Amino acid sequence: MVRYGRLGWVALFTIDEHFEANRGDRVVVQTERGQEFGDVLSFVADHLVGDVTSAGEVLRLAEPDVEASGEAELLDLDDLMRTVREKDSELDPVDAEWLADGQTVVVYCMSEVGPDSERVAIELSKTMGRDVRLQPMFDPEPGGCGSGGGGCGSGGCGSK
Repeated sequence: MVRYGRLGWVALFTIDEHFEANRGDRVVVQTERGQEFGDVLSFVADHLVGDVTSAGEVLRLAEPDVEASGEAELLDLDDLMRTVREKDSELDPVDAEWLADGQTVVVYCMSEVGPDSERVAIELSKTMGRDVRLQPMFDPEPGGCGSGGGGCGSGGCGSK
């Protein structure tokens, strides 16, 4: 069980049986969004998991110097959120984070994120030379992120 992402999500992740990690270790996990930093909370025996689907895989222990270099870039995130707000004030960005790959930045918005805001993410990605993704702070209403069905499945919605 790992806590990951700026918003502190908790999920089960698979881990190689030969991988050595302890509770509290900082790790890199592969999620649907990409490689993210997380903290090991506990290890759960297979027979206790049941039908729970894994959120991804624990890849490796996080290297402190790599994480620190990513944190240095957090200073730019306030400017990015201001830019998102200027381009579409209804998105109302409230937080952002760099993922472990150093190329992907997720901007969390108070409003729904859908096809109309996709152009903002694409434009910012081109301008910054990074993969900018917009993601709602809260789960979208049933039926997706304004696309008419199925949930957020396109880039910019925070998923692949």
